[in-house]
Amino acid sequence: MTVVFGGLCLISKDIVLLTRLVDSAQCREVTDNYPQYFTFDVENWFSCDDNYAVISEDNIGFAEYKKPGVYWVHFCFNSARGREAINLTRDMLLKLVKERPVSVVVGLIEVNNRKARWLIRKVGLRSLGEITTENGLCEMFYSSSEEISNGYV
Repeated sequence: MTVVFGGLCLISKDIVLLTRLVDSAQCREVTDNYPQYFTFDVENWFSCDDNYAVISEDNIGFAEYKKPGVYWVHFCFNSARGREAINLTRDMLLKLVKERPVSVVVGLIEVNNRKARWLIRKVGLRSLGEITTENGLCEMFYSSSEEISNGYV
């Protein structure tokens, strides 16, 4: 069970601090380690007020505004792995739906990134199948804000 108090999340016995990330330089400290996945212009991304990011230590969750109610999510876990990454993803999604007008979250993961696809399935997002993008073949995942808020994710 996860309990959220502002930016402080309690996951079973662990306390995880999730804070809103607004500093593009701090973001680059993490995302620059993964140039194959984070090719966007970070400064430009942060200039859009509707985009939303949270950070816990060196792990970042991004929510990119697409249209009213729709956010595309991306996660960059520099140190979190396994169960910790699953719980952190759930907490990041919960914080997003509590602080933004979200109806649905969507994630695109390259099919060759098996670890990320495994993680997002364990979190509880459902697959919509594979689609071809400018980055190649990807699998699309989604969840509603109600599912996230009610603990189904």
